[in-house]
Amino acid sequence: MLDLSDRFVVPPAPAVELRAFTHGLMPRTVPDLMAGFCQDWAERGVDAWNRVPDRWGLGHETGWWALPTDLADAWVAPLLSAPAGSCILQPNVFTTVQALLSCDGPFESRTEVVMTEGEFPSVRHPVQRWQGLRDLRPVDVPARPDGRVDLDAVADAITDQTAWVFVSHVGFATGEVLPTADLRRLADVAHRHGALFAVDGYHATASIPVDVEACGADMYFGGLLKEACGSSGNAYLYVRPGLDLRPRLSGWFGDADPFGFEPAPADHPEVRRRFLGGTTAVASMYHAVEGVRVLLDAGLDAVRADTLAKGARALDRADALGIPVRSPREDERRGAMIVLEVEHADRMVRWLKTRDVFVDARRGALVRFAPFVWNPAQDVDRLFDALGEALASGAHLALAPAAEGGPVT
Repeated sequence: MLDLSDRFVVPPAPAVELRAFTHGLMPRTVPDLMAGFCQDWAERGVDAWNRVPDRWGLGHETGWWALPTDLADAWVAPLLSAPAGSCILQPNVFTTVQALLSCDGPFESRTEVVMTEGEFPSVRHPVQRWQGLRDLRPVDVPARPDGRVDLDAVADAITDQTAWVFVSHVGFATGEVLPTADLRRLADVAHRHGALFAVDGYHATASIPVDVEACGADMYFGGLLKEACGSSGNAYLYVRPGLDLRPRLSGWFGDADPFGFEPAPADHPEVRRRFLGGTTAVASMYHAVEGVRVLLDAGLDAVRADTLAKGARALDRADALGIPVRSPREDERRGAMIVLEVEHADRMVRWLKTRDVFVDARRGALVRFAPFVWNPAQDVDRLFDALGEALASGAHLALAPAAEGGPVT
């Protein structure tokens, strides 16, 4: 098992932080980088858009203008086994999906967008809101009774009227991984019907090895907020080389001649850059890739083996306590996140905080946690010792049902 706790700012003992799938811990190098942003802004002012010191290990000069592409080439592309020139940083997944849906080409003579009912709202909601703005019909594919993706039903839902197919590489409510072979199968069906295949990789990013070409993705998007420990404002998009997408939601940073200030827009010759909007938020990019650096140094295969080993320990402890497990048990289908079925999960999570154990709840019925590279195996035991205590005594039921301190558990 890995122990990379010295590379991150870990809460002091006895706290146990098990919520990497919501927001990763801060790498220890971040404060110096943020100080570097302040220094660059103070010393260079407007000229920082043209040139700043290489604080990211790029091996060449860069400037604020080029950070979305330079950082994506150097750090995001290796996460996805993607070629240089195919990835770009984005502010968030919601903005990315909106831009994808604004492309006219995929909708020529087509109206359907196929997605599973387990897609995150950043995907589901834009698809539903675009209905009526253009001739678009969402096709929602229900999950299997066990909550897993019904691959046969997704494949059957794809027709010659399908413009886009959206699936998650790892389900946010189940932790289910769709292996590369399953993604490829759906991609091949989509391509036979002339549809585009888009994969939401947010919960896969930096926790499992990804090969976007092997899985057949036309687009693969996600973010560095979670296991990649890049905090907010650092999402990304991969666009398959050779795909000529022209988003209507493209800003002046994505224009062919941004400093020509022409009265009419023109598509940038580099497809990925068309997905930029207005002025990019620079500060967040200073800390974007520090977690990625740590995890790539360790090796994503080693990170994956670590999460599987700690997850297996959690499954054994859950079985011993008789707690139903919502997550898949097979290694190839289980991600870093483990999901348990716990009655009054919101109260349980609040009670666990009184024991300095930090997990989260969903829908009042599910407890989610993820032992990650900063957690020793003993942290798993701390969680289940506390769960066993609460289930035996019912102590968590004494807490009021209303959440305290904010909506994030």
